[in-house]
Amino acid sequence: MNHWTRAAACALAAIGLTGCGGAAHAPDTRLRLTVLSSAPRYVSGGDARIAVAVAGDAHGKLLFRLNGQRIDPPMTAAGTRVEGVVSGLADGDNVLEVTYMNDSGRAVSDSLVLTNHPVTGPMFTGPQQQPFVCRTQESGLGQPLVDNQDGIGHPVFDAPGVDAPSTRVPGVDAPGTRVLGYSRYCAIKPQIHYFYHTGESFKPFDAATGYAKPPADLKTITLNGASVPFVVRVEAGTINRFAYTIAMLAPFAGRAGAAPQFDTAAWNRKLVYWLRGGVGVGHQQGTAIWFSSGLRGIERQIISRVLAQGYAVANSSGNEAGVHYNMRLAEETAMMTKERFIEAVGQPAFTIGIGGSGGAVQQYLFAQNRPGLLDAGIPVQSYPDMVTQTIPVADCPLLEQYFSDEVALDPASPWKTWSRRALIEGSNASDTVVNPINDKPGSTECINGWQGAVPTVVNPVYKDPRYELVAQNYGYPPDVFAKVKWTHWNDLAHIYGTDSHGFAPNSIDNVGVQYGLGALLAGRIGKDEFLRVNACVGSWKAPSQFVMWDSAADPFDARNMQRSATCRDPGGLPAPRRAGELSAMHAAYTSGHVFTGQRLGIPMIDVRPYLEPVLNMHNARQAFSVRARLLDANRAAANKQVIWFTTPAADQPAHVIDALGVLDRYLSTGSAPAQFADACFDASGAVIAAGASVWDGILNQQPKGACSAAFPVYASPRMVAGDALKGDIFKCKLKPVAAALRDGTYPEAARFSARDKEWLERIFPQGVCDYRFGDQGRPARW
Repeated sequence: MNHWTRAAACALAAIGLTGCGGAAHAPDTRLRLTVLSSAPRYVSGGDARIAVAVAGDAHGKLLFRLNGQRIDPPMTAAGTRVEGVVSGLADGDNVLEVTYMNDSGRAVSDSLVLTNHPVTGPMFTGPQQQPFVCRTQESGLGQPLVDNQDGIGHPVFDAPGVDAPSTRVPGVDAPGTRVLGYSRYCAIKPQIHYFYHTGESFKPFDAATGYAKPPADLKTITLNGASVPFVVRVEAGTINRFAYTIAMLAPFAGRAGAAPQFDTAAWNRKLVYWLRGGVGVGHQQGTAIWFSSGLRGIERQIISRVLAQGYAVANSSGNEAGVHYNMRLAEETAMMTKERFIEAVGQPAFTIGIGGSGGAVQQYLFAQNRPGLLDAGIPVQSYPDMVTQTIPVADCPLLEQYFSDEVALDPASPWKTWSRRALIEGSNASDTVVNPINDKPGSTECINGWQGAVPTVVNPVYKDPRYELVAQNYGYPPDVFAKVKWTHWNDLAHIYGTDSHGFAPNSIDNVGVQYGLGALLAGRIGKDEFLRVNACVGSWKAPSQFVMWDSAADPFDARNMQRSATCRDPGGLPAPRRAGELSAMHAAYTSGHVFTGQRLGIPMIDVRPYLEPVLNMHNARQAFSVRARLLDANRAAANKQVIWFTTPAADQPAHVIDALGVLDRYLSTGSAPAQFADACFDASGAVIAAGASVWDGILNQQPKGACSAAFPVYASPRMVAGDALKGDIFKCKLKPVAAALRDGTYPEAARFSARDKEWLERIFPQGVCDYRFGDQGRPARW
């Protein structure tokens, strides 16, 4: 504890805590009070696991006071310290003091200020969102507790109906007839459930009878050389309004009449924090992963193998990016959930994150924003972050609409060949992969990977239709979501702010972007095509101008684009570009939603099945975008990230478990094992190549390494336009078109005529991007 904190503790201790001053109580280096479950200023739920380091003969002499009152917390000796859980903390600051009489008859003490927050949150993330749909019922955990009669939050009924129509959400009965009250916090009391493993899935287990009479399909595992039933104890509850679970092996029957608690006999003293993916826009709780068939295919395979090795597994629906994409809220929720784990079970030797897509992004951002929350991570199919992904993803529908228009105007257009679109889009394209829009061969990553992403994140009037279904089933008023604006930026309105009409500013910007410049430089497209695509690509309208997306009639959401009917005419009006709001860009950085590469600090194995051939959104370049940011901002931190690629046919769970073993050895020994190295694997799981040079040719000018050659990495629309692989430029620095014409920006072979130059000036009246100067949307000194 620093001097200021100790001084604060003394000031709050009042007269009854004489240990904070005076000669009666003196600090003793042999006595030290610490909090194990959280930082002292981030305690939640009214309790905290503490430890007191003290000489062994003093264990039985310790006296505890909380806010001046004697308490007697249950403490257990562990070597040279004792530890236990202190309860009864009030919201706000609390002073905890421990004293004992030394051999000289002198009282010595230590104290801490513990700042307690409600278990319902928040701690530091600002006002909680309403409306907010509670979904504990869908997890089979019952209705949330009533916490107000003011009509705020989720309606709670006297009893569910019995005749639920088939259109209702599975697991949710019809509302009862009388509203008992409302739940703004979606809270339930903690519950204990048991599951057993069949070899394929988990099923509910009756702990009262199942150990003596096990189900016929129950599988066993080997524990300390003995075969024991593969049974898992799961605690479920709510923290920070989200549904959390804590799962651990429970291979032995509990003692009759004993208080319910975790049996740590099979625990290896290590924790895996499980994180889920997706991109959501909030206003809902999500569901608990262990219930109502909530464990998904590969997820179930990985978690079962993790548990079988003795790890505990913690998770929260607040750490599912498909529920919301407020990464500070996800961070806060993970802190509080881990705190609950430590209080209920004990302090793990270390915590390793595992999760895919948005669950992988959380690991990179937690490492950057909250050191100590995770000790290592296995990001699977990751991105550096979501908000900078909106940069190239927002380009995709603009370009696909342009290509669609070109083919409609000229059936012989070269853009009818789908694979050719990669020249402009950078990402992969195929003439054989089936297109989900027309169910015919030929598509692009922009379509198969990202179709619908922009309306989901950017369109304020488009919402997932399941929101209405859930609200109806739970008895909400019909207009409950009428004021909600369904964008990422509005979901984080307390971070980004809003205008007088309630619209949050966003960072979507394409001023000066020269689409297809790389293709022009390579001689793959001509100057006329280059000029035409840039004249016609247009941009997105302001949020206040958006209308509902009609996915069937308007797959690329062209009604919400800024376009021009005369853009193809050199004398016509180019489609306007859009300047993103600097305030939104600044807020994305300062709130920690951009992974900058400045800090990593923990070992990460970035595991990626190679999905380029199927045009999946989890493209190969993302792992290298992370590394590029690390190399640019903190080269030493880049040594903490290794990249593993596998074929889609490989046993993905096996690679994750292998990565877990490598990181376990790394953390247990304090040094990186030989297997902590860049590598790629074939379909059988055998190593194709491993070592420092296997990815050469991607981020350096060396010849291609063995892995680079085996797994080609594609680009993005912005990379073709001149941006680097980092992909972190919201707003480029602009230079005049005249300067670009002089400085070699364009190839000599282009031979722009006077009319071409005049057209280029009208397409880019503010200038063209000069990516050498980095992101102009990044706050100064950030």
